[in-house]
Amino acid sequence: MYVTGEIQIVPLGTAASLTPYIAKVKAVIENSGLQHTMHDSGTNFQGEYSLVTKVAQECMQSVLDSGAPRVLCYLKFGARTDKDVAASDISATEKVDHYLQTHTQ
Repeated sequence: MYVTGEIQIVPLGTAASLTPYIAKVKAVIENSGLQHTMHDSGTNFQGEYSLVTKVAQECMQSVLDSGAPRVLCYLKFGARTDKDVAASDISATEKVDHYLQTHTQ
């Protein structure tokens, strides 16, 4: 099953800077082959469900292996059968931007 969604990894019990932990998470996601876009509060992704859940587990483990005593993972995703999301050449954000440009009053 192909899914799209967002993952947010939150190290707990660490120093104020989360950069070293998030850098590890980014490396895991980049090495996974998932199509993704990282932003300030998480990472949007799309890919096969089994790969997404495997990558989420690896992201959490990378944070724990880096010394964080706890980690939270917020994962949301959805699937659809009415169209092939994997084959879409334009993102939902681009579609909304285009709509706004062509439908402004």
